[in-house]
Amino acid sequence: MLIPGRTKPRALSSKRPAPRRLIASPRQRLFWTLGNLLMFTGVYLLLYVGGVYVQIDYLRTAARGDNDLEVPQAIIPASQAIRRPMAAGVPRPSLAPTAAPAFSIPQLNSAEGRIASDLPSDTQLAHISSVERVVIPSVALDAKVIEVGWSTQEIEGKAVAVWDVAEYVIGQHRGSANPGEGGNVVLAGHVAGNGHVFRDLFYVHPGEKIIIYSGGQEFLYVVQDRLIVDEDGAPPAQRAENAKLIAPTDHELITMITCWPPNGRDKFTQRVVVRAVPFSATPIDTPADAPLVNTIR
Repeated sequence: MLIPGRTKPRALSSKRPAPRRLIASPRQRLFWTLGNLLMFTGVYLLLYVGGVYVQIDYLRTAARGDNDLEVPQAIIPASQAIRRPMAAGVPRPSLAPTAAPAFSIPQLNSAEGRIASDLPSDTQLAHISSVERVVIPSVALDAKVIEVGWSTQEIEGKAVAVWDVAEYVIGQHRGSANPGEGGNVVLAGHVAGNGHVFRDLFYVHPGEKIIIYSGGQEFLYVVQDRLIVDEDGAPPAQRAENAKLIAPTDHELITMITCWPPNGRDKFTQRVVVRAVPFSATPIDTPADAPLVNTIR
């Protein structure tokens, strides 16, 4: 009912007034952009680092000898060691046949814990390594093996072969003997790094068994010696004694080598050498008074 003199009341609107649009300042836009960039960068780094760890874990698994995964072929080339330029007048190495033995006497001394030897002969170049797997039950080691080569470098004024190192598996030095050939089988591996396949070699004791798979056959050995020798910075007489440990032999022998200790002030300045003979063989002769070589028991 309308009252005279009064207008009809307006209906109440259900719509709310539109909020005022806030206009971001240039500074706010800059912070917003930087925040998004940092967020996406963090996500990318997280995925990348996670992927790296997954890949390392996969390669470690593939390096184990108890699976059929493809053998990791990754090596750390000897070219990554400290290089010294060839001196003027030093002749370049030749691959021509020489009168050198099939496996010249190596030296454990080298840059960054690597192993160096005289330049390989043609006989070594033609030799094919056959070791496929190494098992040491006492330290739960079960690892695949690949052949490793070398690069030519100058150390102390002499052109030598510096051996590559397998990154995840054990490396058999090309030119060293194979099981059953009656010689010295030289096997090397890392004590640290991504693969650290020989991280427990120090804890292998004399009398423990080692199983080698080579050429489709299984060979059983028993540890005869566990040695630790000073190498980096050692006098020439010490290095000469060390070299004999991986020299050719006229009897069946497994020689496994890694650096020691894995950390600390003296990191990689020594070598751990484990030698093993066939299970039924006569023990090798290691005199108690052998000079400059310390046997750890």
